Amino acid sequence: MKKISFILSMLFMFTGAAIAGDFPVKPITHIIPAKAGGGFDRSSRVLSMGWEDILGKPVTFDYSPGASGNIGFGKMLSKPSDGYTTIMTTIAMHAMNVNTGKAKAGWDKIGFVGNLITDPNVLLVHKDSPYTSVQAFIDAGKTAKKPLTISTSHPKAVSTLAANILIELTGINAKVIPFNGGSKARNALAGKQVDACIGPYFSASSKKDFIKAIASFTDKKVYSGLWDIPTLSQATGKAFPNLIEPFAFMVKRDTQTKSPENYKRLVESFKEAVASPKTLELAKQQGMAPFIDYWSPKECDAYVKKFQEVWEKYKHLM
Repeated sequence: MKKISFILSMLFMFTGAAIAGDFPVKPITHIIPAKAGGGFDRSSRVLSMGWEDILGKPVTFDYSPGASGNIGFGKMLSKPSDGYTTIMTTIAMHAMNVNTGKAKAGWDKIGFVGNLITDPNVLLVHKDSPYTSVQAFIDAGKTAKKPLTISTSHPKAVSTLAANILIELTGINAKVIPFNGGSKARNALAGKQVDACIGPYFSASSKKDFIKAIASFTDKKVYSGLWDIPTLSQATGKAFPNLIEPFAFMVKRDTQTKSPENYKRLVESFKEAVASPKTLELAKQQGMAPFIDYWSPKECDAYVKKFQEVWEKYKHLM
């Protein structure tokens, strides 16, 4: 009887090892905590085309918008820590949700597979605007009797933090107008309902016929294919923080310890997929290629720490 039990235990052990080594043995479920058709959806689909070839299994999409991403994250956290469920959002967005108490799960519960693209936040004006440069905008703001208006995507968004930092560091007379969504904020600028808008470069490019960027919230000059613009630090001589939107794939953090082989395969295959010819060709077709910017899980965690330093310095503005 003992011999049979030993054989059965060895059989289960080797079967389990085979399953872990063969990961994945079923489709990966990728959660989009937003509606279909947006930036999270489009960028995830670009990556999934190359990733599926490498994984040998489909990547299926689950759209779970609402509650500032909490519905999607709640769904992910309800699943086993086996690497079969991922989610995408920007690191900065989730960091803001954590810092402002909107997120139900902090970084102790959420870990990284890797970062796909990095989208820099930029200061936008209408194409017909008299503000042809960031200095012209600042000069107008310093002499304006009526506050200039700056639209952002949400009262507690990164873009709102950026707008408040802009007002504080330049001393302009301006008012932040938060909307419920980045597209609504950009549409308000396209319709000349506000004087300016702050939002991500790539996302704003869809409105290029109506709006233009005049400066970036970055520590180095950004891609000049559409808008050739200076950083705010270069243009003003002030030390502006690096406020970018890293689009990262995430998992339950304890996947690293509970399913280490699956997690390792997930991370390695993701990195390979970011650099695959199929992914890069689709990214080029979508106008996304200049923003492809792979980060390892370690680099994603490092950015969380850097963002937290910015938050601690400027949280009084929110």
